[in-house]
This record gives sequence, structure tokens and C-alpha cells, in this order.
Amino acid sequence: MDYFKAMHILNMSDNSIVKAEVFKAIYQVIRMHIPDVLYKYYSLSDNEALNAKKFQTLCDGKIYMSDIKDFNDPFDGKGFFYDATQLADIERLKPHGGRFIDSFNTYIKATSLTSNGIQSMPMWAHYSNNHAGFCVSYDMRANIGLSSCTFPVQYTDVRLNVTSLMRTQAQKISDEIDRQTTLGNKEIILDDLTIVFMACLLCNLKHISWSYEREFRCTTGAIAEGMPYIDARPREIFIGINCAQSHAERLVEIASSWKIPVYQMEFSECSDHYALTAKNMHE
Repeated sequence: MDYFKAMHILNMSDNSIVKAEVFKAIYQVIRMHIPDVLYKYYSLSDNEALNAKKFQTLCDGKIYMSDIKDFNDPFDGKGFFYDATQLADIERLKPHGGRFIDSFNTYIKATSLTSNGIQSMPMWAHYSNNHAGFCVSYDMRANIGLSSCTFPVQYTDVRLNVTSLMRTQAQKISDEIDRQTTLGNKEIILDDLTIVFMACLLCNLKHISWSYEREFRCTTGAIAEGMPYIDARPREIFIGINCAQSHAERLVEIASSWKIPVYQMEFSECSDHYALTAKNMHE
């Protein structure tokens, strides 16, 4: 996916209805890039209360959705920017120095999935507490709710300047507020989802140094129904090599309750294959 190009196409028209149709077309292209199966790595630690919450969330068939500001990359959500000083002459924004939106991330919750599968040793090390946690696979065809808001991450070493777009939107919104206020409307209705479309697409930008993660990001509105959880039925559970025995036993119980396979990850000391193997614990 090229979200820079998608934003350019999206804003070739000023008509809100046309933009909505263009976004639908872009969204359909995005669907073509979603694999049938994606994986999520989970860490487990000495904090047993937190571990219990993670087990219960898995047992309930859900995934916890985080604030992007809590992700491990402090530059997440920084793939685009706007220069507020170029909006400072808009009357309604003068008291705010031209600031229109402080952070798009405030309005979004997200969770990260990967197409790396279970053979990625960096994923086990970085996101599963050095193999002490577990990994879950999800069938994206069966989990329609999860799949419908999942986007492939675009890795880039450049940032997108959206100043002109933000200025256009800020002026349009300001003018519409003035117009509807003059008409005596107590509720201001804005028929333009450009900012929403932009947030949906551009929150999936990350620096190219993270490309080894092969991330797919599920994003929803921060106040959407059900937050901070999204429904996600597990397909398989994989237990890390260094997972504590008590944690492994709990994962086996959860897999049994879902009637899904559960595997213990292993590494053979006498094999010429530099890879992990997954042993089915029900065999």
C-alpha cells in the first residue's frame, strides 16, 4: 500500500460524496492486502495480575486495543505532519496559534498483528518477553470485525506534509460553523469525513527500520462501541520456549475451551535447521 498516493487520489475532488466513494475504492484495494491468517505475540511477566487479564481476554475471544501513545515506538503516528503557523491566519485558530488538531492519535485505539508467522525469533524476543510469552493466530476471514478495520503498515523514511490539506479542512469547517450558526442551528453538522479518512490511512505509517515486523494494524475510534476490546476468535495458540509451566498449563486450558490446537515451541540442539518447531500438545 502507498498511503501517500492514496491521500493524493482522495483529495483530487472537493466533493464530500466523491471523496467517500473514492475512500471506499481505496478500502477495497486495502482488503486485497490482508492475509488469510495473521499472528499476535503476547508477553507474560512476573506481574501475575496482568498475566491473568491477558489470559481472560484470550479466553473471552477478544484483543485489547491500546492508545498509540503507549506503543513501544515514541515516533509512531509521526509519519505525517502539518505546519500550524500556516493556519494561524484563520480567525477561529488564531488563539491557538493555528493548531487544528494536536494529535490524531488521541482519537484512535489500535493493536498490532503480523504476517511473520511463528518462525520470527525477533518477534518472540521483542514482543513475547524473550520467548516467555505466547503467540496466537487469527483467521481474518472468520474474524470479520477484526479484519474490517485492519490495514497493512507502510514503512517509509519520509514524512507526508499535509499542511495544505489541513488548511483547506480548517477553513471549510470554520466557514460551515459560521454559516450554520447564522442560520440559527444549535447543532452543527459537517458533511465531510476527510479528516477521518486521513486518520484511518496515515496512522499506518512507520519508519522503515521497523519493516522486519511486517505489521498489520487494527485501528478503531477511541470511543467506539466495545472499546478497549475488539472481538477476535483465536485459531491456534503457540507457547514460547521459555514460558513458565503454570502459564503453559493455563494456555492449554484456554485452547481446550476453544477446541483449537495448541503448540509448544521447541528448538532442537542437534538439528542443522536453524529454526523453531511447533509440537502439537494434544498429540
